[in-house]
Amino acid sequence: MMRRGSLGLCILLMGCHCRQQGTAGTAATTVQDVQDVPHVLVYRTRSDTRGLVPVTLSEDRSRIVAYPHPGDIDPVRSAPVELAGGWLLDRRGITAQVAFLGTTYAAYAKLEQAPSLEEMMAGIADRDPLMDLCDCGPRTAFKDVEAEVGAYAARNEIHRRCKRIR
Repeated sequence: MMRRGSLGLCILLMGCHCRQQGTAGTAATTVQDVQDVPHVLVYRTRSDTRGLVPVTLSEDRSRIVAYPHPGDIDPVRSAPVELAGGWLLDRRGITAQVAFLGTTYAAYAKLEQAPSLEEMMAGIADRDPLMDLCDCGPRTAFKDVEAEVGAYAARNEIHRRCKRIR
């Protein structure tokens, strides 16, 4: 009788332990999934960069750490959406470390391969272009991103509705 009780208790404890591990794994996965949802970013630049290809610089802005492949560029769909007040709705995934090449989306998309890092560094038109960069939250929070964020811009509410990154 004592053996059966011990065996039953052991099985019960193992079952509880497994459920706890599964719960923790599930919670971590859920957090991971939420972090992977793209956010809506809007920005304003010191000069007109609407048609130029963005790249990401290192924190000290001394080297390029990310850039698109020419095959990933669609001259129409890659360009930001113009909003009121000089705001641009990002469609490429820029960061606070963005710089813009002096190459247009149309010209870049025609390349067979990306230029070398040295060529891109030499071709940067603006190394520190941002006046403002704001995160308006996850894309999934909007039914129509362009219309809703466009309305924020039209009512001069970007800084009130979105988190300022830069």
